[in-house]
Amino acid sequence: MKLTAGSEQAAPLSPEQPMTPPQPSRHARPLAGIRVLDFSHAAAGPFASMLLGDLGAEVIKIEKPRNGDGSRSMGVPMPGLGPKDSDYYVSLNRNKKGIVLDLAVPEGVAIARRLAAQSDVIVENFRPQVMSRLGLGFDALAPLRRGLVYCSISAFGSSGPWSKRPANDVIMQSVSGLMGITGEVGGGPVRIGAPIADFSSGLFGLSGVLAALFARERFPEGQHIEVAMLDASLNMMCNYIPSVATLGRQVDRLGRGHAQIVPYQAFLCSDGEYVMVGAFTREFWWNLCKAVDREAWIKDPRYVTNPARLANRATLIPELERIFARKTRAEWLDLLDAADVPNSPVLELHDAVHTEQVQHNQSLRPLDQDGVPVQVAACPIRAAQWNDEPLTPAPQLGANTSGVLCSLLGMTEDEVIALAQRKVIGAGG
Repeated sequence: MKLTAGSEQAAPLSPEQPMTPPQPSRHARPLAGIRVLDFSHAAAGPFASMLLGDLGAEVIKIEKPRNGDGSRSMGVPMPGLGPKDSDYYVSLNRNKKGIVLDLAVPEGVAIARRLAAQSDVIVENFRPQVMSRLGLGFDALAPLRRGLVYCSISAFGSSGPWSKRPANDVIMQSVSGLMGITGEVGGGPVRIGAPIADFSSGLFGLSGVLAALFARERFPEGQHIEVAMLDASLNMMCNYIPSVATLGRQVDRLGRGHAQIVPYQAFLCSDGEYVMVGAFTREFWWNLCKAVDREAWIKDPRYVTNPARLANRATLIPELERIFARKTRAEWLDLLDAADVPNSPVLELHDAVHTEQVQHNQSLRPLDQDGVPVQVAACPIRAAQWNDEPLTPAPQLGANTSGVLCSLLGMTEDEVIALAQRKVIGAGG
């Protein structure tokens, strides 16, 4: 089926192969009853804790006084929302309760420990040893809660020569080699547009937490899960590692191409648009040869296998570029579809979010962010038996402080007011 974008191109949704939407309230979401105490900030940790919240966990987000999570000032301000509600922050903090707690004072740390004693999971992404120095490391909190799952996400790991260095997504992309293999032929390194180091680290953190929760019956003492962003970033290139690390191979920047598969790239068409072609099996290569009227290539020793095509990329790709430049993208999409060759248009993000398949999959979800309607990326984990509850908005700074402390720790309103007056907490709704 041809991929299209935008309302002017989108075809009616096909009923033949519908994606089964989540069924209403047969069962609670799988992590219902699990409480997460979230000390994380920026992107990697909040991404992991948000997904835990999407899966039904109660997530209590702890932020520092005054400015809160640094992601509140990252990204683009959302019209109608406050200055501390950027698109970056809103996108990573749904399904959480927010409290403000000053961890720089002993009284704030004491409250955090009391909250940890009633939590199943801790998520943090400070530099190594910061939480331990505060008295909030795994060794300090594990005795307070049997079976505690403690997830630490750091840049380089908890030890080693780089462990204390500051870093973020762009640093990790650069030092891991991700940027090194990304860019045009003969050009400089290019940052991948998405914060892949952050989000892959968050996904590995989520996987570790889920595995540790599953294993609690066998490991009742709890688990300390550690994810280094460096390791996560290297894992995003695991297909290259055997030949690079074992054979000393160098992976060159190939722009729209692929270092291990040919042809597996975008081609410019006569109308200035690009079509992506992924002929990654023998059968798809044969189909492509027929579609571009080059059946002789099927038996040409230069191109008969993928290793041969890799070795002869310099002759094959220019010839394919000349062929694709003769027709429009729409014409090629039709021809490649008919020939059963994996293909797609190369879409800008503002077009990609409006394709008929994105709409059909309900890949975006509406969120009422303090009275302002916002579209956010839906959790891609779906199951027919889970209750698909409405999303709750990313909390305003300190919005749930008093509610959490009163309901979870049994504090009185007077105690909360006194803590706020001493600036130990930021009182909210």
